[in-house]
Amino acid sequence: MNPFNYARHTTPNVSETSTGSPSARPGPLPWQRTGKPESASQTNQPEDDPRLVAMERYESKRRLIRDAKALSKLRKITQGQMAEEIGVPRRTLEEWLQFRRMPEAPGTTLIRRWVATHWNKMS
Repeated sequence: MNPFNYARHTTPNVSETSTGSPSARPGPLPWQRTGKPESASQTNQPEDDPRLVAMERYESKRRLIRDAKALSKLRKITQGQMAEEIGVPRRTLEEWLQFRRMPEAPGTTLIRRWVATHWNKMS
């Protein structure tokens, strides 16, 4: 599959040249080759790489956590204080903020509510 939708050009064979001398042109370029890619990494499709799939799945949570970290810095509070306000153990919040673990739905809701509440107070 040609990802750039360019027309495929082939180099002429030696017999097609008018001079009859061997052609000085190299073979086809990688995107001009017809055939399947040698490995899955050459297809550049995110569904091929499980790490990229996981990153896309957790992107909204990663943004939420980044917003929560920024808000806690603006408020100048510690992770312990933030964890107490959210209602989760400090260690759990620490792992979320350092992206070692991703919060499940209840944790995401708690963080989202905390950010919304304190962002409105900051404005």
